[in-house]
Amino acid sequence: MISIGIDGGGSSLRVGIFTENMECLHLHELAETANPSIIGFEQVERLLRSSVLKTLEAAPVKPTEIQCVGAGMAGAAQATEWLKKTLASILPHSKIIVAPDYEIALIGAHGKRYGILILSGTGSSACGINDSGESAHSGGWGYLIGDEGGGYWLGLETLKAVARAADGREEKTELYQQTFDHLKIFHPDDLISWTYNPERTNRKIAQISELVLSAASSGDSVASKIVESGAEHLYQLYLNLVKRLDFANPPVMFAGGLLSSDTLLQKLLIQKIGLKNVPCPKYSPVAGAALMAQLS
Repeated sequence: MISIGIDGGGSSLRVGIFTENMECLHLHELAETANPSIIGFEQVERLLRSSVLKTLEAAPVKPTEIQCVGAGMAGAAQATEWLKKTLASILPHSKIIVAPDYEIALIGAHGKRYGILILSGTGSSACGINDSGESAHSGGWGYLIGDEGGGYWLGLETLKAVARAADGREEKTELYQQTFDHLKIFHPDDLISWTYNPERTNRKIAQISELVLSAASSGDSVASKIVESGAEHLYQLYLNLVKRLDFANPPVMFAGGLLSSDTLLQKLLIQKIGLKNVPCPKYSPVAGAALMAQLS
């Protein structure tokens, strides 16, 4: 069986062709978002068509040899039928399976449709599939009303702590001056203009997470409190899924930049869940998409 996996994340598009043993025949990567809510459906269709055809040509594999296609796309949760029709127009002889991007990440990480995945990148979320095949998702509400424990949230909490310290409402630790240096500002009032600059992107605020994680690892008390709070929020996502899916000691995997590297956030979450080792994903999300199609 030859399958195609498609991973359309918020900042990149990956299309891979895999054998039934999960050997990757070719992987096509594009550093562009494939989120239809950002670039529109017509542009996503063009990107998908071009990427799939380039992947087939490079493998090389004929379209009629592709038995199934699995796709996980950010922003496509409300457009599942559109995505199925689009892929069917490209590969009319293939079985098409579509799921949220977090579900293909879970299947890839565990190598099966079972377990829990906790993600912390710019945002945060968690998802789970139990042994009855029931699935649930927790978090992922976006930076305005959720995403606690993600990079943007950690960055914003750091800015809030710095503002309180400027007032004298919180201790001025090394994190205070480190934040000023990172932002290249010199006076507390500059914090307002930096934060509320209409051109300020979420990514810029999320990048502050690297600063607070480093400070926390060095023992900074304010930074440690922020990171501890972030880890607790992620732990609550885990507990929510355990309760909703009636799990008993489920396998857990991590995803996202903040949990894929050796950070205090990762260590604290491992302790809270009671894991013995750092989770090591079996496959990538794009491979997870192909595996999802094979298992369906």
